[in-house]
Amino acid sequence: MNAVTRERTAAPAAELDDVYFSYPGVPIFDGVSFQVPHDGLTQIVGPNGGGKTTFARLLLGLLRPHSGSIRVLGVPAPAARRKIGYVPQHALYDPQFPALAIEVVMTGMLSRSFGPFRRHDRDAALRTLSDVGLADLATRGFSTLSGGQRQRVLLARALVSDPQILILDEPTANIDRDSAVRLENLILSQKKRFGIMLITHDFDFLSGAVDRVLCVNRNAHIHERSSLSDHDLQRLFTGHFHKLAEVSHG
Repeated sequence: MNAVTRERTAAPAAELDDVYFSYPGVPIFDGVSFQVPHDGLTQIVGPNGGGKTTFARLLLGLLRPHSGSIRVLGVPAPAARRKIGYVPQHALYDPQFPALAIEVVMTGMLSRSFGPFRRHDRDAALRTLSDVGLADLATRGFSTLSGGQRQRVLLARALVSDPQILILDEPTANIDRDSAVRLENLILSQKKRFGIMLITHDFDFLSGAVDRVLCVNRNAHIHERSSLSDHDLQRLFTGHFHKLAEVSHG
C-alpha cells in the first residue's frame, strides 16, 4: 500500500525539523523548524532568493534537504507528491508544440494513470475545465490562450489530481487585474476542499481569506493572521523582513 492513501488526513500540511539546504555557495535554510497546519490558506512571503520557491520544491520532493527532515501530510515529502496540486509561476512549454488545453489538464493525472488516457480521464479534465470557466476552450491550443486563461488551465491541471494541498507560486504574475480577480474567486471557491499555500508578492490577492502568514528569508516564522495588524502585514510585503522578530513577539 502507498504511504499516502485516498483518505484525507488531519496531519500538518508540512513539518520541517532542523532542515538545512543550500545551493552551491548560497545558503537557503539554516536549521529551520516549523509546522504549517493542514487547513486554511497560508500565505508565503519573503524577498527574492529568500527560499519561497525552494520551500515549495522541497515539499514536492523535487529537492532533498542536506540534513533534517520534511514530512508532508504525515509522511516523507516524496511519498506525498501525488497529494499536492502545484501551479507554477511560469509554464515552461514550446509554443510550437500543438498541445490543447484539455491535454495540458490531463497531464495532472499522469501520476495515477498507466498507459494511454481513457475516456473517464478526458471527462474528468472537461469537468475541471468547466469548474475554472474554460470548458469552451478545451480544444484550443494552449499557446493561443491569454496569460490569465493559461493560469486557469494550470489551476485545472492541479485540481484534476484531487489534491489535499494546493501550492500556488506567484499565480498573478504576468496577468491583468481582471484575470487576477477571476482567479482569486476560483481559488476561494475551492478553499474548503484542501489546504492552500500561496507564494505571492501581491498584497491584495486573497488578502481577505488568509489564515496565516509564513515569512521565509533563510529562516522562517509563521504567524496567525489574527495576530498581525494590517500595518504588520504591509511591512512584510514591502520588504521589512529584518522586523520579523519584532512582528513575532510584538
